[in-house]
Amino acid sequence: MNQHPFLATLALGCFLALPSTSFGQGKVLITSPADGATLDAMNEIRLAYEVNPGPRGDHAHLYVDNKEVAILRQLKGSYPLETLATGKHSLCVKIVNKGHVPIGIGQCIQVTVE
Repeated sequence: MNQHPFLATLALGCFLALPSTSFGQGKVLITSPADGATLDAMNEIRLAYEVNPGPRGDHAHLYVDNKEVAILRQLKGSYPLETLATGKHSLCVKIVNKGHVPIGIGQCIQVTVE
């Protein structure tokens, strides 16, 4: 009995069952605030995040309204957003390489400050 088709099927099943991040694509997750949140300007506003830079990334940058405001070297943490004026804002965390160039992996959310 030829067992190669069985082994190939088993290997394919294992490959498909593993999460894609285990193959080093990288991932960004903004855990707080929630996308679409309305935030009180009188309270401290912090962005909480988790980053897996993958093999092409080195660290992450934080952007507010398309302007870089911070370099995030920790893979998990939070950053105070002290300068948010009232109105709508875009908050993005993007993985960058050692040259500080975005590699195309990130997450953006929209918030409103009142």
